[in-house]
Amino acid sequence: MIIRAFRRSPRLAAALWLALLTVYILAGTALVPFHGDESTQIYMSRDYAYLFLDGDLERVRYSAAPASPTEQHLRLLNGVVSKYLIGLAWRAAGFSLADLNEQWDWGADWNYNQQNGHAPAPALLLAARWPSALLLALGAAAMFALGCIVGGAPAAYLGSLYYALHPALLLNGRRAMMEGSFLAFSLLALLAGLWFVRRPGWKPALALGLAAGLALASKHTALFGAAAVFIGCLVMALPASRRLLLWLAAALLALLVFLALNPAWWDDPLGRAAEVLRLRQELLAIQTSVFGSYAGPADQLAGFLRQAFIAHPQYYEAPAWADYIADQIADYEASPWRGVSLGGSAVGGALLAALTLWGGGRLLRRRDAVAGLTLLWSGALALSTLALTPLEWGRYYLPVYPASGLLAAVGLTDLIQRIHTRFRQPTSG
Repeated sequence: MIIRAFRRSPRLAAALWLALLTVYILAGTALVPFHGDESTQIYMSRDYAYLFLDGDLERVRYSAAPASPTEQHLRLLNGVVSKYLIGLAWRAAGFSLADLNEQWDWGADWNYNQQNGHAPAPALLLAARWPSALLLALGAAAMFALGCIVGGAPAAYLGSLYYALHPALLLNGRRAMMEGSFLAFSLLALLAGLWFVRRPGWKPALALGLAAGLALASKHTALFGAAAVFIGCLVMALPASRRLLLWLAAALLALLVFLALNPAWWDDPLGRAAEVLRLRQELLAIQTSVFGSYAGPADQLAGFLRQAFIAHPQYYEAPAWADYIADQIADYEASPWRGVSLGGSAVGGALLAALTLWGGGRLLRRRDAVAGLTLLWSGALALSTLALTPLEWGRYYLPVYPASGLLAAVGLTDLIQRIHTRFRQPTSG
């Protein structure tokens, strides 16, 4: 009876499915092992107090002689959506600016940071995690909608399940960091782009501009996926002047949303962009000098394949953290909320890669706007991540997972349908 009811009401079935995925994603939020970057994001959330509690806009504007060089450095290097939402969360939970921790000191050990105010109180940490976890769950709904558009209902269920169970997405998306907002708004930008190419109008153009702007303001590396969506939409908009006007409006809105959320960029956007690129290069140089980098292109490709398809969760980057959070990792691994790696091994990873390629090939053969934009977006994420990631840190490969999950869902759906059709065909006697 229940199955019949769901068949008669696909929307009810989808709503229940997404509710279950949301519960699963949120249930593990408190158990996620701590990362030092969570301290830094909470530290950065004082910008929320400067802007929305104190009304001190000048405090977050760029200055040649800033009141806090550390704050300005982090303000330029990182996205801003997460810190504003973290500030809103701790404010709603009853915390104040005085309760915030200092930035995590990566030059000191665990005990120093814990004893000198560089680590957040447990209640503050949990409050700060909820915005990212909720947006991670929103990403599951976006994956479901993308699956419906690209591959139909089976692909929607398969793709959203892959997303909601992916250990690396769960680990990083539940933390008080930038990944939850980055994933959600990046997926929503693609969803809006597909809406735009299917039914051009002001509503999809506004949705595209808003989602893309929020994705860029969440994390600067969202540029690659957003650019691919805009390029794809532009190619399809060129034959019609009205579509081109809508595209320009969406692009302008994305830029305005990004700038509105980044007062530090207001006086010189091009100069700030160049400085952000320099700071990002400096950070990667420091990371590779300390932790090492890929030995060459072959090693880089092998690392990409391991991270993209086998994808074991990486709880820390600094080796010393193996002792610091060992108990937290053990508790999380023993819980049912850690996720399920659908790759997980060389064999599983090869199977997932094969399904991803099969799904990509299936879309390539379709030759329609939806398939073309999806492939362009997926390819841009894969190539940019492969080319620009100099060391094998799992969280740097997060953009690839939704793309591979969506293509694999399309591939598996196609194979299931082929097998089903094959066995339903009558045999000749």
